[in-house]
Amino acid sequence: MFPGRILLLLVFALPSVAQLSSGQYPDNRERFNAYLYNTYADPVRLGWLLIDSAEATWSRDPHQWDRSAESYSYRVASGMGRRIVRNTALLGFETLLHEDSRYRPSLEHSLGKRMLFAIRHSVLAYKPDGSVEPAYARIAAGVVAAATSSTWHPQSIEAGCLLSGVGQVAIDRAGNNLLAEFEPELRHFGRKTWNQIIRK
Repeated sequence: MFPGRILLLLVFALPSVAQLSSGQYPDNRERFNAYLYNTYADPVRLGWLLIDSAEATWSRDPHQWDRSAESYSYRVASGMGRRIVRNTALLGFETLLHEDSRYRPSLEHSLGKRMLFAIRHSVLAYKPDGSVEPAYARIAAGVVAAATSSTWHPQSIEAGCLLSGVGQVAIDRAGNNLLAEFEPELRHFGRKTWNQIIRK
């Protein structure tokens, strides 16, 4: 899943890996605008959804859906539905709990420290005073999305399924954070690769 996202990232020349925070706590209008963009308008996230659905179709996940074009459309629609539910729940929970889980670059120089910072912040959120705490809103949104999507996706609503929903949110977030953290390097690599292709 992750290599496909990196490829897509380079193809789109990194127009928007994530909604990066300037360090200021967002007001409600900023939250809502970010919600609309991340849920419905971000071309990179749409591309990720199409690639993830293609990979799931190839591996027949879930096995109840085959490799037909119709089943591919089911996976795309299911993924979009989960995104809408998750992001809507996240918007509500973060507003109520006064959390901001948008990624902020580490400003570290060591590769290891930058990677650790990005992964660690996949489960952390900022408070209005700049402090950091567990991302309770993101965890709750993952549970809501897993429970709700079980109404249309062939999956169980047992505790294990709900926990896997939380785990998937954290994994996806860690991937997004890593891409955001190394965005300058990836942009440079993308431009260099593109220039080499043009010269040929």
